[in-house]
Formats: sequence, structure tokens, C-alpha cells
Amino acid sequence: MNTAAKLLHIFFSMSRKEKGAVLILCAGFIIALVILIISSVRFPAKLEKGTFSEGVVGHIQAINPLFADFNETDRDISALVFSGLIRYDPAKRNFFPDLAVTWNRGGNGLEYRFTIRTDAFWHDGKPVTADDIVFTFKDVVQDPGFRNPILKNAFEGVAVEKMPDGTVAFTLPKANSYFLSNLTIGILPKHLLENTPIANFEKSEFGIHPVGSGPYRITALKLDEDGDRIDLSAFPQYYGQQPLIPRIRIFTFPDEKMLMKERGALHALGKLGSEGSQELAKDDRFAIAPYNLNQFTAVFFNTDLPLLKERRVRQALRQALDKNALLSAGEKRIDTIGLSDQNNEAVFGFDPAAANKTLDNLGWKKQPNGFRLNNKGETVSLTLLAPQKIPLKLTEKIKKAWEDIGIQVTVERPDQEEFINLVSERRYSVLLIKQSLGYNRDVYSLFHSSQRAGPEGNPAGLNFAQFKSFLTDGLTEAMRREQDPQAKQKLLEKLSKAITEETPVVFLSTPVYSYALDKRIQPFPADAVLDFHADRFRILPYLSFPSLDKLRMSP
Repeated sequence: MNTAAKLLHIFFSMSRKEKGAVLILCAGFIIALVILIISSVRFPAKLEKGTFSEGVVGHIQAINPLFADFNETDRDISALVFSGLIRYDPAKRNFFPDLAVTWNRGGNGLEYRFTIRTDAFWHDGKPVTADDIVFTFKDVVQDPGFRNPILKNAFEGVAVEKMPDGTVAFTLPKANSYFLSNLTIGILPKHLLENTPIANFEKSEFGIHPVGSGPYRITALKLDEDGDRIDLSAFPQYYGQQPLIPRIRIFTFPDEKMLMKERGALHALGKLGSEGSQELAKDDRFAIAPYNLNQFTAVFFNTDLPLLKERRVRQALRQALDKNALLSAGEKRIDTIGLSDQNNEAVFGFDPAAANKTLDNLGWKKQPNGFRLNNKGETVSLTLLAPQKIPLKLTEKIKKAWEDIGIQVTVERPDQEEFINLVSERRYSVLLIKQSLGYNRDVYSLFHSSQRAGPEGNPAGLNFAQFKSFLTDGLTEAMRREQDPQAKQKLLEKLSKAITEETPVVFLSTPVYSYALDKRIQPFPADAVLDFHADRFRILPYLSFPSLDKLRMSP
């Protein structure tokens, strides 16, 4: 009798209760085995014919263009699924019509009027209309409960109206030469969202099952803590140029190490840091395209607080930071709002001795515990607020640098919702944050006194330093009025000098990224300027390449 027959004999000789227990154990074993097999196979053994696959580090949260400022992966996908009134072409470095056929600027630069195209459709087949434009900007963005302060601020005081001739008019309270860039934001479908409470917008089902009017529509989405997968297909009713890539599949990974491990099943790897770029440089299959974004990491001092009202204190805190030691791999040092490295200028130098001398001259004496007491006998202390996406090691290095000169520092890293609340209420001493200047360098919202939060300020304002200055107010206003790029650059240089002198903020770094693309695909244009990672998707679908099913992957 063979082994199988013996096992069957034993099984049939058991009581009914014993048989039931054995069957339950076997079923549990089989289910666990199936789950193990499925979880271990992240990618299909054979990629689908005609599908372009890209991998990125990140996670999908909500595919809603109005909240893409909070998640770069969401912004990537939104760029493929949604379309705005106008679009930015990173290869030509200019703005062009999108859902708008044409636009006119009038009223001394205060009014922009857009004619909406009639051949645009939502992915569910409904036509895109002027009502969708008004709904997106007036009913959603300008609603008091809308929870994206960046967008809310951009449309503060702007009148949005559908005109009798069917055009959509935006009337600005003040001239703003940067305003057009705000209209690249993806438009939302009114017929699907008009009954959704604004408080639920960010977490609504629409973010997982979005309907846009862009070149691609979502055909499948799988979310998992260990990585997501989303499939997109070219939308046949898209009004613009049809993409050359019929299908795109995007995989997300928890870290760059996992992304590198699975690169054999990918045509492209996006948003790579320096380590990933160096590793891929050894892989002959990929071409590496480096790029910078208009992004920076900085610390903003809350100048409303008595401790930080004194300019000398802010300057001492700047002198105590060794910026070069704060840099992570894939970052460049910066010292100004122009994102330039001024390491050779003494004013930006690392000088803890000078910082200690300044605090000594203020009468703040160091105690045996290493911390200083102010003239009232109170411990000099700061609260450093940072989002969780800021590396912990950076907050700890800043904490140590300031404690080395006698300032006690408490670090707070709350979840996103609590972080937004604390920022909007300015409940911090110092804010460590990453900011994007997008398609322009409009810094009005960061440094104009009207953008301070508080009873006399703007609740949606982004003046994180609560800074007030007639000089910076005048310069930021002049930059918004100015149309000539060279004149605007000179104003930016004057503003940068004023910010350096007053020190409401200390600029630390700007990131350096790379995009890796299979060499058999047409090279990514070297002169393209990406202001967001998602800008690569303005170019990629229209690159030429051999049939995707012929692009054999590495093992």
C-alpha cells in the first residue's frame, strides 16, 4: 500500500469529528499557501502586450487633482486622467490651451475669459461644459470647508462666473501675472460630485474611482500596503492628440530598494534619488535623465512669538545650522528663494561661535544642563513642527544644532490631518517643510503680510513665518504686476536680499531627481524642464518606440 492510500485509510477510519478537524486544517493550509503564492508574485510573469510599465516610490491615496499637492503619486496619475483649462508643455516651456480653446486677458490685467471647447468628454461619456469649470473653482475650491490651503489661497478673492455667451470669466482682486499657472489644475465633473459634501471631498470614493477628461482613463486599480498597481488605457474620445502608448501600468513601491529589485519588469523608473540613479547607471538597459524641480526644504520662524520677533535670534539660529551636514543624498544646498547656493558668502556661513555670542549678548545664560534662561528666568525653548514625510534624521540634526547653542527644542511630527490644523493655526515656533513653487516663482503667498494667518490676516494664507515688512510687500506686489521676465528676475533678487537680511526663513536644500527610461524608447528630451514630477507624463505618451511587446524585459 502506497503512502497516499495509507493516509486515505487512516482518514476514513477516523470519527466524524476527527475528519472535520482534519478537513479544516487542510483548508487553512491550502488558503495560506495560495495567499503566499499570490503575495510573492508582484508582477505577472509575462507583461501584457502593448502595456508600458513604470515603477515609482510612493503610495496612491486619492486620485483627485485638487488634493495632488499632498501626494506626488496622486499628482502623477491625475496628470494622465484629468485635464485643465490650460496645459504646460515642459518641452516648449510655455502654456497652451487645453479644455479652453482660447483665452483673453483684459480689464487692466484683472480679467481672464476662457472659451470652452465643445469636443471634450468625461470618461463616462458625458460632455465637459463651462458648468464643470465654475463648479471646480467656485463651488469647491472657494468653499470655506475646502482643505487645500495652497489652492484655496491661489483663488482667494477671485470671482468665477459663467458668462451669457458660455465663456468662463475669472476676475482678480489685483493684477497677477502668475495667475494662469493656477489654471493647469485638473477640472472635476459636476454631475458626479455636486452632491458630495466638501468635508468629504478628500476621502470620497471618487478618489479611488475617478472620472476625468484627460488622455487616459483608469481600467484597474489595486491598493496594497506593500505597493499599488494601476492600469490606464488611452481614452478614444480624448479631444487632443491620441497617445502613442495604448496602455500604461504604474506600480508603486514602499522604498527605492524594492523598486530597484523589480526593475527587470519595468520600462521606466520615476522620481529616482541619487542612490537609485547610481545603481541604474550600471544597467545598460536604461538611459538616465536628471532634472531639478522648483522645490525647496526650509525652516520658517514664527515671528509672532516673542522669542522669534528679534531678528538677531533668527540670524543666530541660521548661523548654528551646518547646511552641508543637513543634506541627504540627492539634494543640493540652497541659500536663497532663487534656489541658488551662496556657500561662499559669509552671511550664509556656519558659525556657531557667533551664534553663541549673540545669545550671550542678549543676556541668555547657559545653565549646567546646557540650556539657556532668558531675562525672565525661563528656559529658552522652541517647538519644531514637521510633517512625517520629512526625514526624522533631519529634524534630529536641527534639534541638536540648536541645543548645542543652548536652545531647548521639542520636535513634533503629527499625522497629516493634525499637521494641517497646527499649520493653519500657526501653533509652532519653527516650521520645517518642503514647498513647491510650481510653474513659476510667485512667492507672494509666502512673504506678503496679507497672507498671515490670524484674526487680522488670511486664514488660508501661506505666510508661515507670519512676517510683516513694507519692503517685501512692495516687492512681491511688483513681481505680480510685472510682465517682463528680466525685470521680474531683478525684483526677485531684491526680494532675496531683503529676506536674507530679515531671516524669516532659512532655505536648506533642493532635490535632484532622475528619470530612467528603456534605451529602446525614444530618448527623453534633454531640454525639457520639469516643474513637477508629473510633467514627464506630458511628454512620455508621445515618444516613439518599437512595439511594446517586442521590448523584452530583463530576467
